[in-house]
Amino acid sequence: MKISRLLIGLVLLLAAALAALFFLLFERYTEKADRGWSAAAWRNPYLAAEQFLAAAGVRHRRADNISELARLAPDDTLFLASSTQVYNPRRASELLEWVARGGHAIVIAHALDSTERDWLLEELGVTLEEGREKFFMEHPFRDLLGEDVEKYEGKTASEILREHNRKLKDGKRDTEADGEEETQEEQAPRNPEVDPEDLVELTGDNGSYQLHFNPSQLLHHPALEDETVVDGPVFWAKIRRGDSGVPFMQFQRGDGRITLLTDGGIWQNRRIGHFDHAYFLALLASSGEFIFLTQPHFESLFVLARRYAGEFFLAGGLALLAWLLLRSRRFGPLAVEPERARRSLLEHISACGHYYWRADRCEGLLDEHRRALLRRLGAEGAGQATRRQVCERLSAETGLDETTIAACLWGDPPRSEEAFTERMRNLQQIEAVL
Repeated sequence: MKISRLLIGLVLLLAAALAALFFLLFERYTEKADRGWSAAAWRNPYLAAEQFLAAAGVRHRRADNISELARLAPDDTLFLASSTQVYNPRRASELLEWVARGGHAIVIAHALDSTERDWLLEELGVTLEEGREKFFMEHPFRDLLGEDVEKYEGKTASEILREHNRKLKDGKRDTEADGEEETQEEQAPRNPEVDPEDLVELTGDNGSYQLHFNPSQLLHHPALEDETVVDGPVFWAKIRRGDSGVPFMQFQRGDGRITLLTDGGIWQNRRIGHFDHAYFLALLASSGEFIFLTQPHFESLFVLARRYAGEFFLAGGLALLAWLLLRSRRFGPLAVEPERARRSLLEHISACGHYYWRADRCEGLLDEHRRALLRRLGAEGAGQATRRQVCERLSAETGLDETTIAACLWGDPPRSEEAFTERMRNLQQIEAVL
């Protein structure tokens, strides 16, 4: 009994020592692992902009067609990811009418072929001109690779990741990068290194802010060079390099305004965090709802099938049940199935003959045949002497006796089927010799 108590005490003492050692040496820490963009961010390039507006208290939603104009309030803001979404003059007029009632339209100008027309830009008198083609966009793997990203120029994303993982596994990272990781963990700069002349600097109530537009396409309006032009832009901003075109301009139409930009990428997921792009979006948002009219995204067939599988099988089951109910309903006894085999020509003639006999039409057939023969013999309305001569001549030619010939041509109609058949046969013999 004493030994068991001693063992229990030792076990409790050991557990207490382990617990004390654990709490003495335990250190809690948190670590963030960057797993890249989510599937929603890949599908929706403006997801970060939507989340920013939601955090700023701006109501927002997405739409897929310009027909959304009919449901917009005068204080809403409509973002068009491409000016080509205003695809005809009627849509352009509807957009301008809504803007005149107080709406705000933010439109990204899209370059078209020479054979196509941009109806909204034509209404505003704006044209697109080519700017500088070279445009710096931060490499998507710069945060991961640091300055080493320049060494992977020209390689695909999969090749970059495979080579980077192979270096991590083999421990063959560059010594310079290893030294930086050991000494300090510096956070990557928020803004990419660009030429200050490529920036657009605007001034607001809270000071100045900078924007970085893609200068490959620029907007141009005659009012930029001639101040006497009417209905021109009320505000525009030039790049510091001094190009003739501008990347951003605003028009006043009635109680509302239209903001034209050449680069919608400043609010996409990859670049909205650069410079003051997010702040610029908040400045343009009006007091109403913010509607993103982007290019529609169509789900794959597999995703749609998985999403609507329940409705599909339910509809199929109801259709099968309705078909079974329809096929099971009948009234009265089942009708005898008709014979599918076709009868012979003789059976058809026999059936027709029986029909005419039952309908008393055989006497009419016989009379028609008699009159036709008498007409050919020239014995219509003939007397007894003429009839006798006709019977003698026909008897000599057909081999029938004169009594039978006289009965066929002038006798009473037969009263039985056999007599009728015999009478018609005799008439056919007489017709054959004529």
